[in-house]
Amino acid sequence: MDATPPSIWKRPWRGPGKLLAWFALLVAACFIILCGIGLLTGTDVWGPQWMVVALLSSLVLVGLGTAGLWFIRWLCCWRNFRRFLFVGACLITLVALAYAEENWRGKHAWQTFRRESEAKGEKFDLAALAPPPVPDEKNFALTPLLKPVLEVTYEQGRVVWGDTNGLARLEKISAELSPHRDTTDRLSHGRDTNDHLVLGSLEKGTFANIPACAEFYRGNTNYPQAAATATPAEVILVALGNLDPELKELREAAASRADCRFPIPYTYEPSWGILLPHLARMKALTLLPQVRATAELEAGRPADAFEDLKLGLRFSDSIRAEPILIDHLVRIATLAIDLQTVREGLLRHAWTEGQLSELEKYLSSVDVLSEYQLAMRGERACSTQGLDYLRRQGFRSNPFDYLANGEGPSYFGPAFNPMPSGWFYQNMLTIARMHQDFTLPTVDERAHRVHPEISENGARALQELRTGPYTIFAKLLMPALEKAVRKSGRMQTYVDATRVACAVERYRLANGKLPDTLAALSPTFIDAIPNDVIDGKPLRYRPNPEGTYLLYSIGWNQTDDGGQLALVKPNHMDEEGKQGGSVDITKGDWVWQMAAR
Repeated sequence: MDATPPSIWKRPWRGPGKLLAWFALLVAACFIILCGIGLLTGTDVWGPQWMVVALLSSLVLVGLGTAGLWFIRWLCCWRNFRRFLFVGACLITLVALAYAEENWRGKHAWQTFRRESEAKGEKFDLAALAPPPVPDEKNFALTPLLKPVLEVTYEQGRVVWGDTNGLARLEKISAELSPHRDTTDRLSHGRDTNDHLVLGSLEKGTFANIPACAEFYRGNTNYPQAAATATPAEVILVALGNLDPELKELREAAASRADCRFPIPYTYEPSWGILLPHLARMKALTLLPQVRATAELEAGRPADAFEDLKLGLRFSDSIRAEPILIDHLVRIATLAIDLQTVREGLLRHAWTEGQLSELEKYLSSVDVLSEYQLAMRGERACSTQGLDYLRRQGFRSNPFDYLANGEGPSYFGPAFNPMPSGWFYQNMLTIARMHQDFTLPTVDERAHRVHPEISENGARALQELRTGPYTIFAKLLMPALEKAVRKSGRMQTYVDATRVACAVERYRLANGKLPDTLAALSPTFIDAIPNDVIDGKPLRYRPNPEGTYLLYSIGWNQTDDGGQLALVKPNHMDEEGKQGGSVDITKGDWVWQMAAR
């Protein structure tokens, strides 16, 4: 009856208080270990931030460990183990049923939409949108000089060129090879000149600075050098004279090869990995005739300038039928280069009646709005085919490859993607419907119209679209598309305005003055005045007493601002990330300007 109670160390530790004490002891031990690791790695463990992180980490680690041990002990009981198996089997069955239902529902919705759309003539395969095959002997893209640009493959994640010598030769056919201007260059070569060409801007209404362009070539060891007494135009022409053989080869190819189709692998998977190295080369090639033609106009050689202009237009046309958005944007950039060359000739009154008529006829065939429609259908195909590729990869797919990489396939290593295939189908459906409801209807190529209100409604609908498993890819991929429609609408305006400007110059040649209104041009000098793509009315025209004039559209804001451009403020960026001084395409008018000389 009077037995001595057992020692405290021999008593079993049970009850909430004792369990809490054990938990605190383990947290303290874990905390001390983390502090020790921090000291060994040179971390400042005495700061309050480290203390809080270490304490929270200790609580989490000990909590997870304790829960794990308790669960294992609980599972060791056969009755509990059977319960666990039953509950686990039920959960797996429910998950499997949920996956099956999501997969069926997503696939059914997508296939129904696609079937109905294809019955109306829509195409969802990128290869089906590609231009038709062209015989090699008639294909401008397979000119020996251009052929190496797409002899490229992926090998173990690296881009490998088949003809490196041919590619190196092509890269040297450029009007703007860098002079590598730095301190060493100036000291060793005595170079202290411009490090870039100063060409005019179609959107700002400026013209080329010929002396500044000549300074770019002075001392630039990539080009032949003219005599010290040469005029600025002669300096430019001598510098580019070493490229005459290549340009002659390209002219002959343009004359004998009527069609052009670059061998783009439209069926390549994933679609975002399709290589398009020819785009940079075609843009550089388009710039070369512009620089030459501008110098030739300045030197009084308009016939040579016109031949260079036609070659530049052919370079731009070589990618006009490619159904990929980036191709369309490069096409717009090359058209801007060529139209600037036209303006340089109009400024100097250098083009003849026959040349102006030929230009107007060519420009009447340029339909940027139809090209936009093709590019948007191609963008839809790229998006849906890319998602379908991820769907077919199953658990091995990594959606971040698609979202984070636009330069070809990425290699982030093994991935685990638990998304049901139905979610991919639903995202494909969301993207296709956004294109059907907004992106494509924004442009009516038959009516020659662009509807900013539809585009803005689409932007609002996309913004209000709730982020979820059916919409995540649309939310991430589609916001940038609104910029493409603005660029396309403005470039169509520039093409139309250039047509009218050619007719104005023909009127001036015939009558010795500018027309008072555009009505005087039709039908003698132009069949009909193109309508403003924004409001459907004829393009606006404003002649000035000093012999200058404006042609303009009311622009994206759908307001007639009297032919005023909207420039970005000096300390701000425009939507393309350009510093102040650039034109804000969303404000003001879209203006085509002609100065007096």
